Amino acid sequence: MPVRGELHNLLAGCSLRVPIAGDDLRAEIRRAAAEKFDFVALPLASPGGQGVGVDFQPSVASQLTLDAAAWQASVVGVVSEDLGRGAEAADAAAAEFGRAALETELRWAAHLSLRGVLLPAPALEGGCSYARAVNDLLLEGLFAEGAQEESPPPLALRVPADSAGWTAWNRFRTACDHHPRLAVALELGSSTTGGACNERELQRWLGEPVRFVVLHAGAFLSNRQGYPVLPRKLKAILLGLFRHQEMQIIIASPPEGPQAAAQPGTDAVTSESGAASAPGGGLASPEAMLNYVALLFRGLPKPTAYERFASTHQDTLQSPLQPLQDNLESETYELFETDPVKYRQYEEAVLAFLRDRLGEGRSPPFNVMVLGAGRGPLVAASLRAARRADAEVKVWAVEKNPNAVHALRHRKRREQDWACVEVVAEDMRAWKAPRKADALVSELLGSFGDNELSPECLDGAQHLLAEDGVCIPQSYVSSLAPVSAPALWADARGRVGGTGGGLAGGDMGQLETAYVVCLHRAFYPTAGPKDCFVYKHPKRSIDESNDRSIQLEFEAEVDTLVHGFAAYFDCTLYGDVRISIHPQTLSEGMFSWFPMFFPLQIPVYLRKGQVIRSHWWRRHDARKVWYEWMVSEPAPAPIQNPGGRSWPIGLR
Repeated sequence: MPVRGELHNLLAGCSLRVPIAGDDLRAEIRRAAAEKFDFVALPLASPGGQGVGVDFQPSVASQLTLDAAAWQASVVGVVSEDLGRGAEAADAAAAEFGRAALETELRWAAHLSLRGVLLPAPALEGGCSYARAVNDLLLEGLFAEGAQEESPPPLALRVPADSAGWTAWNRFRTACDHHPRLAVALELGSSTTGGACNERELQRWLGEPVRFVVLHAGAFLSNRQGYPVLPRKLKAILLGLFRHQEMQIIIASPPEGPQAAAQPGTDAVTSESGAASAPGGGLASPEAMLNYVALLFRGLPKPTAYERFASTHQDTLQSPLQPLQDNLESETYELFETDPVKYRQYEEAVLAFLRDRLGEGRSPPFNVMVLGAGRGPLVAASLRAARRADAEVKVWAVEKNPNAVHALRHRKRREQDWACVEVVAEDMRAWKAPRKADALVSELLGSFGDNELSPECLDGAQHLLAEDGVCIPQSYVSSLAPVSAPALWADARGRVGGTGGGLAGGDMGQLETAYVVCLHRAFYPTAGPKDCFVYKHPKRSIDESNDRSIQLEFEAEVDTLVHGFAAYFDCTLYGDVRISIHPQTLSEGMFSWFPMFFPLQIPVYLRKGQVIRSHWWRRHDARKVWYEWMVSEPAPAPIQNPGGRSWPIGLR
């Protein structure tokens, strides 16, 4: 049965040996279920049964062994180990047989509609002919028929967790043009694992589409009580992968007898090396390994309120808001108003401002103008701050959205504290105020700081501010970091209209648009984000341009494939009161903003120590603002979104 967790459950399977005793697969599935496994990993071919067409001998009598629902729910198919390398044979006839036998097994797996298929590991050097054979079938649409779009059955390539394994995987998926059905079955403790890898190299898998983790006995050590445990680095990567709801565990069977390891093809995923000790001195049993994995999963920290909220938004691309061009819906306002951090910080900022004014001997009332008041949360925060400071204020709630104005007027009628509030149903840039403001308070920031046109809005409203007045926020800086995020990039490209791949035949505008996204399945291959564009309010000169340009360079800490850039902001509201989604200054628990993702049209391969040089522009004309970006090193690429052709941000 699934291992139950706070946000999702963990599914685990065990590998089966063939031939199956009594040819009774149902009995084996029942036995696995009794041992708390959710599915089985079954070799597709019988021992020595690899063949082409009718010469292929499946590991079961026929598809009638199980009904369709049982095949889909309970069986992961395992392609014969030697077929991947067979497709790479130097002899043309042998290579063709390997390719044809591979195709036969995959067509059998597709016919059964299994819950997943494990492909044999590619050669650590080469593997291109093998990848071509798989790619042909993917482009043909194999495994697509009848699959649910929300959760397609994965075709998972078995690769070791070390650096050579990642290189082989990257070569294979690139050859297959990043097909979305292609995934990873990560082998931990297999005899195929090469040299050791450091923590950063292991963390790289957190960004990859790891759908299965195959745990071999060789991955485990014995603790003082004789129970199997994972070394610290492998434990850390497994804990990280637990966050991925689609990831499943397969416990490999230990070898039987001294010759078992020399009999390839008799077991779905046989553990061949480094057997761990279990109580009594024997091999770590599948049950003991499963119990350990379940213990780790159940021991995950209880999710925070933010994590619960974010779990429903992970890796979901959202178009950025355009509040100047579009009026927000009530549901959007309501969602933002539930943020437990943002409005508390705004309250602290207004409080600090009022106390500073009182400390300077200024006499109340103080004029506070809330620009873009929405349904009133910033007004309420300002009024709470005034009560705490024991300072009289006069508040103007300025809002251009006629629908939101109804909420403001309703609150003024119903809430006693709002007696000092005047509701203004106008665009802040056009409103002629009866007096100057001591403070302009706004929440116009986007995930990249300025992408919802906060600079243009506050420039247009600066005429409302007294000469010694302040803006809250006072300043904000955007930042960028390269990110390896194949799932996000594939999603953006899928909107283009390509199959799994291909950039041809679609509207490239979807890869020239930045998206708001709760980054989840992502890896950051460089030291951290770097600052991009800075804005301060009020401006010294209203004629100062909001256009910006910058060149940013990042050095890769490991070999990686960069799919785009993650974008953040850090904002000073007033004095030392801040809000931030920057990873190093994050406002814990704040969920009003997720980061942004700027995709690259073509992913960039970087070797460890290599530099990626990126160029960024913020530009405008009379109707719109837009961003342009490009990479010039390690190889030049075209400028994306030139002239705002794909992603303009409207000024009206």
